[in-house]
Amino acid sequence: MNLEQIQKQLIEDFDFEKVLQILSKIGEEYTKEDLIQNANSLIKMAYTSREMHDIVFTAGYLEVTRAYINEEEVGYNLSFLLEESSSLSYYLEKPFSSKIQEEKQLLLAKHLDELLELNKDVLSKDETNHLAKININRIEEIIEVLN
Repeated sequence: MNLEQIQKQLIEDFDFEKVLQILSKIGEEYTKEDLIQNANSLIKMAYTSREMHDIVFTAGYLEVTRAYINEEEVGYNLSFLLEESSSLSYYLEKPFSSKIQEEKQLLLAKHLDELLELNKDVLSKDETNHLAKININRIEEIIEVLN
């Protein structure tokens, strides 16, 4: 089906009068033409989308979905949505960024410990290795700062 056929079919099958009655009861003033124009725009967005999976577009109280099965377009749906919701927001004791920072710090400490052991092994085999001595001192200082 082409875009015009899909728009025509969905608009013909949709009960705009019932939607207008519901909207007027909640104090929303729309005309049928407004709703049809919104629906046509949503359908066009769904039709022209290049996504190859289920998509959803909403405008006002209308929602259009396009469904796929095995990457084959199988259907469009026009819906009226009226939702009442309540929400609660609160601050976390520890923000997510600090949790990520702690994980990075633990990983860094682990790698520093491994590097420290590697340098100690080198120094135990060659006690005159000045680079290993310097590395050990620096790594130990960094570990102290991290702790």
